Amino acid sequence: MIFTGITRTFSTENEQQYETIGAFWTEMERRYDCSCLHGLGYNWTPDTIEYVIGLTEGAAEGSDCTVILPDEGWNEVRGRTDDLGSIYADIYKDGALSYEIESFDADGNCRILYTRNPEGYKKIVRSSENDLAEVLKLQYLAYQSEAALFGTDDIPPLKQTIEEVEEEFRNGTILKMVTADGSIIGSVRAHVKDGTAYIGKLMVHPDYRGRGLGSTLLTEIERYCKVSRYELFTSTRSSDNIRLYQKAGYEIFDERAVNDELVFVYMEKRSVS
Repeated sequence: MIFTGITRTFSTENEQQYETIGAFWTEMERRYDCSCLHGLGYNWTPDTIEYVIGLTEGAAEGSDCTVILPDEGWNEVRGRTDDLGSIYADIYKDGALSYEIESFDADGNCRILYTRNPEGYKKIVRSSENDLAEVLKLQYLAYQSEAALFGTDDIPPLKQTIEEVEEEFRNGTILKMVTADGSIIGSVRAHVKDGTAYIGKLMVHPDYRGRGLGSTLLTEIERYCKVSRYELFTSTRSSDNIRLYQKAGYEIFDERAVNDELVFVYMEKRSVS
């Protein structure tokens, strides 16, 4: 399950989150009908809670966070907004939650989904400049499998410098996928020119592959770069990458040889207006 929206971190000191999250809801309801919104609370610490409000369909303008949630193990409670205090008291009587999703309608009804699934969260947000060294470290690790296809470390992703990554950061968008302990386990980047988003360095830590995280990262970078055309490339030997991109709607439009061993296949996707 994917939850996308605008994220805030609130203090839980003296239970002030109930007031501040309420103000966040009021702010969002000035922009959208309340029945179109839902809110996600997660990552409770002794002092804070992270909270995201998004649309039940599509993405709210300014959405800056996507949280990857468990698909199973959810409990549901329905009731009246006036009874939220007793509803929460009942939900929390068995201890802390992992995730809580709440929605409301104009008639005073509420719906609460919650889980104590022990799986730690993963979220996708923009990288900061302070993240770039860790992103490059992940890149050196993630592209070892690509290098193995050619029997050499002499491939462009393994030769990129931190200065080059910093330049890409200044001229485009770099997203990171972060786990609950703050580790970066995935990343993708893009820059936009003349109506095309050029996507590159889509990578997932080897320990987290095979879970659909690469596809999620690709979808996220497309959402950040709302253009009419997307372009990316990979080597002709990277059959798994080609299948991933084709499944996401990309089509091959060119091949270019770097040398006798390395040939890049270029793929494009056009947005549906």
